[in-house]
Amino acid sequence: MKIFRYGLLGLLAFLLFLLLLAPASLVTDQLGERLPGFKVQTVEGAATDGAAQGLQWRGVRIDKLGWDWRPLALATGSLKFSLAVDDPDLNLTGTAATGWDRQWRFQVLAGRAALAKLFALAGQPNLPAQGVVELNLRELHLNAAGWPVAADGVVHLRNLRTTLGQPLTLGDFTAQLTTTEPVGIQGKVQDENGPLALEGAFSLLPDGRYRFNGQAAVRDAGNQALRQAMNLLGPPGADGRWALNFSGVLAR
Repeated sequence: MKIFRYGLLGLLAFLLFLLLLAPASLVTDQLGERLPGFKVQTVEGAATDGAAQGLQWRGVRIDKLGWDWRPLALATGSLKFSLAVDDPDLNLTGTAATGWDRQWRFQVLAGRAALAKLFALAGQPNLPAQGVVELNLRELHLNAAGWPVAADGVVHLRNLRTTLGQPLTLGDFTAQLTTTEPVGIQGKVQDENGPLALEGAFSLLPDGRYRFNGQAAVRDAGNQALRQAMNLLGPPGADGRWALNFSGVLAR
């Protein structure tokens, strides 16, 4: 048994030695295999501590992605990295871990991103909305298929504007995210005293099914442009509010 234990320890040490010597391109090559169309301009550093510049995926360019390996996470059977995304339209820091189940677990995600850039990365480049997303998530879990299955934290949407037909400013909004049992995400949405008064709740299941229930109103009665746009949903109720009930499946 001693020989077996020492042999196993030596094998692990050898594999760790190889990993420490592996170039950073090992990481970007793995991303390229998982993300069709993924490209990078330059890569530097090691697989455990490296950076890639000029990343492109789904027609979106990101200036720089850096990572730093957290070896202590091996004790829990997972690979864990600190991440830093640096781009004028996408600035993000946090940690990412993955294990044998091929699920990704992100922690302490914080940063800002242009809404249009996030839409494009999600495969929805033509959605008629603009704004800035501010993330402050304690946790975000994605299953092996890439669907969100758990989340905990706050998302702020700043200066949301529609770009369909006449541009309209809707305001700022906050979403509080929590994880439901046994799986799924639920959230509460509230406006921050902008042109569109909005409150509601939504749920998101791991297979992409979503549901939103809420109500909205035009805060300034003199905002005729926004009122006309809301009338496309039908007439408001007796209280001047529009009932919002949406459900469907997120596109991949």
